[in-house]
Amino acid sequence: MHPVLLVTPWFNVYSYGFLLAVGYTVAIILTCYKAKKNSLDPGAIFDLMLMQLVVGVLGSRLLFVLEYVPQKLLTIDFLAFEQGGLTFYGSVITGFIFDLLYLKFRGFPFWKSMDAIGFGLGPGIAVARIGCFLNGCCYGIACSPSIGFQFRGSGPGYYHATQIYESILCLVAFAIIFWFGKKRQTHYGQTFLGFISLYAFFRFFIEFIRAENPVFLLGMTLSQVLSIVFITASIIVWKYNLKNKELEIMPEMKAVSLEEIK
Repeated sequence: MHPVLLVTPWFNVYSYGFLLAVGYTVAIILTCYKAKKNSLDPGAIFDLMLMQLVVGVLGSRLLFVLEYVPQKLLTIDFLAFEQGGLTFYGSVITGFIFDLLYLKFRGFPFWKSMDAIGFGLGPGIAVARIGCFLNGCCYGIACSPSIGFQFRGSGPGYYHATQIYESILCLVAFAIIFWFGKKRQTHYGQTFLGFISLYAFFRFFIEFIRAENPVFLLGMTLSQVLSIVFITASIIVWKYNLKNKELEIMPEMKAVSLEEIK
């Protein structure tokens, strides 16, 4: 593994932090692109993403610490981000609450804005998970040397690269919602809810081969429990939004290609 990408006399560049930053940059670019497609002000959404970064990282770190190392909660190690240790669901929960309050305060259309954010999540997470892989954290259980990797801190042997699995599946989820947005989307909110559901579905099964995951409830990890919660909530909200005429995407608002006209 390569936890440190660059060593200088003044500072070190850590693979985890660097690729987390690159992943978030990718997410911002795609989010602003989708915002423009949704007739939103990309500059305003860019500002939202910058503020959400702080809230999301802190929420992500908080959930990780509470689940794995609660003894670090009130110590300076809580901020030791270069060591790895962020949980995506923590950023989703705190980020969603922040977005709800901020967008309502600014008077922006909530689900149209959340669709823009959901559009950028998949590729952003995919890049960030490569940082986990290089850092040697979030690895899986022992497996065959033919498909496994050796990770620092994991002990001897070979282990599933669950970080790479998640990275690939996030790109699959992105491809699905990209196709759905072009062919099947009828209401705002479906892009965000669709990605969250797909991610939660994939994450639920990845958890079975993640190493050192403490059991939280009924033989499941905290992430598996949250996956079920997110899938259930997404289905309920999806059905509710279908009844909301204000969230309908009118035909004249959809992009139409020349091939479709022919």
